[in-house]
Amino acid sequence: MSRARREAAVRRLPLVSLVADFRALPVRSASFDVVLVCDNSLPHLDSEPDIRGALAECLRCVRRGGGCLISMRDYESPPPTGTVEVRPYGERLWAGRRYHLRQVWTWRGPRYDLSFEITPTDGAEAEATVLKTSYLAISVEQVTRLMRTIGFENVRRVDGRFFQPVLVGTRTRDLT
Repeated sequence: MSRARREAAVRRLPLVSLVADFRALPVRSASFDVVLVCDNSLPHLDSEPDIRGALAECLRCVRRGGGCLISMRDYESPPPTGTVEVRPYGERLWAGRRYHLRQVWTWRGPRYDLSFEITPTDGAEAEATVLKTSYLAISVEQVTRLMRTIGFENVRRVDGRFFQPVLVGTRTRDLT
């Protein structure tokens, strides 16, 4: 968020940003032009009803004529429970040191636990850093349907502009 603020300041653009649980946003209704839900953050929620609630909050927060932009993974059907997928990301150089990066996905039904492993490869004795989270493998089509159901209009998928599919929708009416 600090980078977004710096970039906006350099360009002399107004930017309101906050970090919050997007199922209960602490802002007035119809107070933003655009709500961004990016980099697969929506599938961190536990269930389709949670995602529906988050999308309803996004709709509540945008002005008439405003919209919501979501970027997320394009999940296929989940593999069987217990399946482990390893996704290597190769080596990276950071602060003069080399690291090997990989993700490990452990499936449990429609959810998977993700471990992001960062291992030094330059002979140092430091241990690997492991970051953990979980995701719901909800499809782009399901999220598109939920956006329409809660009241976004002109909902569409945009491919080829970002490394993940992008969903956009507009609030064209006042909420009752």
